[in-house]
Amino acid sequence: MKRAALILVVTGFAVGCATDKHIRQSEEDGDRLRVDLAETYINKRAYTAAIPFLRRALQEHPNDAHIHVLYGTVLREQGLYPQADHELTEATRLSPTSGEAWASKGVLYDLMRRHADAEAAHRKAIELSPLMATYWNNLGFSLYIAGRNDEAITALEKALALDPGLVMAYNNLGFAYGKRGDMESAERCFRTAGGQTRALVNMAVVYDGRGEKESAARMRAEAKALDPKVDLEEP
Repeated sequence: MKRAALILVVTGFAVGCATDKHIRQSEEDGDRLRVDLAETYINKRAYTAAIPFLRRALQEHPNDAHIHVLYGTVLREQGLYPQADHELTEATRLSPTSGEAWASKGVLYDLMRRHADAEAAHRKAIELSPLMATYWNNLGFSLYIAGRNDEAITALEKALALDPGLVMAYNNLGFAYGKRGDMESAERCFRTAGGQTRALVNMAVVYDGRGEKESAARMRAEAKALDPKVDLEEP
């Protein structure tokens, strides 16, 4: 009888351990699911929907740099720049080698017109992940809006050498070529990115920026002839 009782106790302890393990696994799965949902909402630009998941995730994992990056991104896209800066700075403190954290800071500083800080952050992201085409694109756009057009073209061409399918880099490079006055290359980039109609609309923006209103109007008329429903507003 004592032997049977002992077996019962030991068996019960084993079951209890298994149950605790399953509970922990379920909690970890729930944590991952919340972060995955938040990222899905962010990718769909449904930023408000992502907030409760990220707040819960930060409460449970305050030292997770990736979650701070996601929350900083949401705050940035909602125009809350100081709050976004706080989150992204915390992300780089927690993980100084996180390319995504530095890249996100660079985008934020571009929006804040802090050009020197933006360039430094983009270059840090590239230093950490030199083969990441999107980081080169970000640097190129940053240099473009800072008025350093030739350097922007070099960075954007590097982005496309790394990823020839990166549509945003083609568009950015098109505007940079247009600013340089290389209209043929500009239109080629726009056409690669979005087809002929969109290329004509973007070329109209380029001509507007150069003060060539007649050429801009002609581009828009040609775009409208190709697609009467085309949106002629600036992208």
